[in-house]
Amino acid sequence: MTRLPDPDRRAIAAAAISATRAMRYLSTGAMAELRRMDTANPAAAYWKIAVQNPVIDRNRESWVTILRIMALLMPKGEPPPEGRHLHNGKRPFGRVLCDGGDPAWLPQGDSPDGVFGERRLMQLLATRGPARAVALERAARMLAPRIQPGSGVDVAQIALALLDLDDTTTIAQAYFRRLDGAIRTSSEEKTE
Repeated sequence: MTRLPDPDRRAIAAAAISATRAMRYLSTGAMAELRRMDTANPAAAYWKIAVQNPVIDRNRESWVTILRIMALLMPKGEPPPEGRHLHNGKRPFGRVLCDGGDPAWLPQGDSPDGVFGERRLMQLLATRGPARAVALERAARMLAPRIQPGSGVDVAQIALALLDLDDTTTIAQAYFRRLDGAIRTSSEEKTE
């Protein structure tokens, strides 16, 4: 397993956060174009964002997918005066997969599982190449209607999930830490 060098990872993280900031004030039409764009025909908003950060256009196919995923997760509707908010460095991607974007989430039933189930997580982490992009987009489409306003997600980890395929540990650790913490909290509430 070979992770990207740290300078490359930092550049990808910075580009993802920068892209999210640029998306904050886009019109509903531009956001809809980002959600529908494909790799062969990037939206005009993609180019506006890519021009601001050359890292994005170095791997156009992957970044089109990353921006589409971020557009799917971004709050819909006209942006408020302070802009839409998606990036939250305190909400790792694996954590959001586990709790579905609800910081107050607790597991249900006798065999607790995350909102994005463990089996699906393992499939996502095992995928490589174009299949990883498809799996990430499916996860985003599942999460989009569930994410609580203002909770957000670490968008750098979403970008790295596609561009650094060998770094699956970050996502898995955040997922299982969230699941284990929620199970303990749920168990404590039941015994009180």
